[in-house]
Amino acid sequence: MDTVKLYRENAYTTDFGARVENQTKSEEGFEIVLDRTAFYPAGGGQPFDTGWLNGIPVTDVMETGGTIVHILQGQLESHTVTGKIDWKRRFDHMQQHAGQHILSSCFERIAGADTVGFHLGSQYVSIDLNRQDLTSDHMAQAEELANKIVFNNLAIKTYIVEPEELAGLPLRKVPTVDKNIRIVEIDGFDYSPCGGTHPSYTGGIGLIKIRRWEKSGDNTRIEFVCGGRALRDYSLKNASINSISSLLSVRDFEAADMVEKILSDNKSLLKTIGELKEGLCKYEAQDLVQKTPTADGIRVIKHLFDNRPFEEIRSLASAIISENNCIALLCTVGQKNRVLAGRSENIDIDMRKPFDAAMSQLGGRGGGSSRVVQGGFDSAHKAQLALDMLHETILKLNKTL
Repeated sequence: MDTVKLYRENAYTTDFGARVENQTKSEEGFEIVLDRTAFYPAGGGQPFDTGWLNGIPVTDVMETGGTIVHILQGQLESHTVTGKIDWKRRFDHMQQHAGQHILSSCFERIAGADTVGFHLGSQYVSIDLNRQDLTSDHMAQAEELANKIVFNNLAIKTYIVEPEELAGLPLRKVPTVDKNIRIVEIDGFDYSPCGGTHPSYTGGIGLIKIRRWEKSGDNTRIEFVCGGRALRDYSLKNASINSISSLLSVRDFEAADMVEKILSDNKSLLKTIGELKEGLCKYEAQDLVQKTPTADGIRVIKHLFDNRPFEEIRSLASAIISENNCIALLCTVGQKNRVLAGRSENIDIDMRKPFDAAMSQLGGRGGGSSRVVQGGFDSAHKAQLALDMLHETILKLNKTL
């Protein structure tokens, strides 16, 4: 039995009465079939309506072969029901879906881009257009035209046509059904086969705002919001930009330039800090080398650091082994537990052999070249043990050279 679809007759219907045709218990709850319903089932990119049947929440709505099935978490106790649609959710979907029709038509007119995908999510709406080369100018023009259609408050009409009548309509896309073809017309501007719910006039859509766009495979994905969602999006961004402007002590329209300046200054400062750190590492390396006595012709500089960034450990080791006859055994423990071992170019020791032995015994992971190796451990204790093992092994190896 085909269910009478009240939402097609009037998308503003929120309350209705109906007769229960079938009720079945399933894993999802109770599957209810009515003789008529105002609940829109999921389809065509638009989510299903929610609401209540006799006060019991409707958690899902689907269509199977013309029959609308409502999923309830509780059992109906009567053969007649009073249905109530969650109007806030329904009207939001009406705004977003009609906004999609307009925006898709605008991109077709302005850029020759066809809509090949549509998704109406809980926060944002997206369409996929079959072009990758869309520009900011395309976005601005499409958005301006779309809102012009909204402000003109054009009528949104729906009607059923026969297959032979399709040739006389400038359809934006081909219907997916061959009977009971429902057309949604935006007063001469757009003609689309669609079973969704829409406002009666484009003014009901409210503002259409493109949020962002990106390449998606061979297409461009446009993310946008309409009506109530656009208002919430604007409110959030307005609060955010006002907060940023206050922190920077500038006007809202000056915030972007100020942030750009801060980022540029920060980049220069980071470069200067890096150069200063590199210089300090050289001085620190010289100090460590001078404080370490020579044993059998080499200096083995062993040092344990607490929570020192490993980048600095690498810089320090590099400065140490740039000198002749030096071996650096450095370790940092804390949030990360890592060990680095390196040697001067003129020392004939393969650092991988003692390092691999320590790694294997203590369960560490790492590697490197014959001159510099590094690795990590799951505890500070193991890292310190590895440092001691490397020190002892290096001293023994050096005696045999």
